[in-house]
Amino acid sequence: MPNQVEITVYERRDNTDRAAFGNAALASCRALRAIEGITSAKFYWYYADSIVFMAEGEQDALDKLGNNENYVRAFFEFSDMSRQVQIMRLIDPRTGQERYQRSGRV
Repeated sequence: MPNQVEITVYERRDNTDRAAFGNAALASCRALRAIEGITSAKFYWYYADSIVFMAEGEQDALDKLGNNENYVRAFFEFSDMSRQVQIMRLIDPRTGQERYQRSGRV
């Protein structure tokens, strides 16, 4: 199955320490990378109060993140410090074209 990329943007809650926010993001990335089927997990600072996660992996692995206990634990710790403002799932062009053709449009 082809890889997909998931990009998620989070804003820090006002009462959250920036260092703790960054450390929680790092822990979430480490938990993501430990999941079979995830090939890459990174985070980037977007201004002083926002973090962007970029995870790449097989569709099944990305769809079933909630089944991994270690990831869920790290994610909820991070979520207590932030609010999600955007999420995107990017697919490769071939998969996009195949889905379009399966829809009967072509």
